[in-house]
Amino acid sequence: MNLKNLIISIMLAGTAIFQLAQATEQQIRTTKNGIQYLTGGIGHEEVIEMRPHAKKFTLNLIFSEGEDGHSATAININIYNHKNELVFRLKNAKPMLYINLSVGTYTILATNNGEKLRHRLTIDGNNNQKVILNWKEANQSNMPEKTL
Repeated sequence: MNLKNLIISIMLAGTAIFQLAQATEQQIRTTKNGIQYLTGGIGHEEVIEMRPHAKKFTLNLIFSEGEDGHSATAININIYNHKNELVFRLKNAKPMLYINLSVGTYTILATNNGEKLRHRLTIDGNNNQKVILNWKEANQSNMPEKTL
């Protein structure tokens, strides 16, 4: 009877691990123009779940606010190419956003509670880049647009 319980426990644990691994894969989405992305990172478990996938994407964006860098959620993102054409848009991004952008120069416009940040970057090959966007004075209203 103990062996039977052990086998059932192992099978259930294996199923749970498989479902956890599948959960992140299922969250990888593709936009209409073929850009893959993954967003998450609310809570310790989601952060741990997302980290192994970071290098699969050319751009890793991390959103934070305040001097102490608390995670920022519900971020609206627009990414424009060098011709100022919108290539990626996402509303309500979570604190971690991984995106596969092709080679090129881009401008990121990120909005948190009405406050905007801009960041310009170049994707050169399949190298992974990490960009942290922090709204240092996120609790103050009517702040001017900042450029990183």
